[in-house]
Amino acid sequence: MNRIILSGALAALLAAPAFASDDDLVLDDAMRTRITEQLTAEGYEVGKIKIEDGEYEAYAKKDGHRYEVFLDADLNVTHTKDD
Repeated sequence: MNRIILSGALAALLAAPAFASDDDLVLDDAMRTRITEQLTAEGYEVGKIKIEDGEYEAYAKKDGHRYEVFLDADLNVTHTKDD
């Protein structure tokens, strides 16, 4: 019985997605520059950048609209949201 419970718990842990925590991300001047350069190349005008819920969050403008642009630890844009 204990083996069944243990194997079920282990399977649940392994199946859970891994999320970066705020502690895993670094937001120093070099990272701000990298994020700004990347988003500028994509047509954004970048303002404030912060870490929120395990992702980088940049406040940016593009084509007259304001957005919140979310990036993962590898600086891939995961999603955007109208600001």
